Amino acid sequence: MQFYQEVLTVTVVSTGLFNAYDLIGFDGAKVTTDDALVLGGAKSPSTEIGQPTGIIAMGVLRVKAVGAITLGARVMSAAAGGVKVVGATPANPIGRALNAAADGEFVTVLKLS
Repeated sequence: MQFYQEVLTVTVVSTGLFNAYDLIGFDGAKVTTDDALVLGGAKSPSTEIGQPTGIIAMGVLRVKAVGAITLGARVMSAAAGGVKVVGATPANPIGRALNAAADGEFVTVLKLS
């Protein structure tokens, strides 16, 4: 089953290992900090460093929720992996939640930039 809809996919050379649906930074590695600059979501896992991997830079992503997320909430990267609701002054919001999700569930995110 496909859990994403891509508008723009870019190929990056992975600089770390990651799973499908992980958030990936411009450095080609999994994002592991709050409010990080995110290139997009991994379409497939990277099982070895240096592997070309498709990253959805624009479209609909499926990622893990960190904390409860409500429908329509603005989200950003979370240090624990996945996304969480933005704070008061986010530097790098990713997009908006297209469904509500509890902590640890998957949330669908509309990523536009």
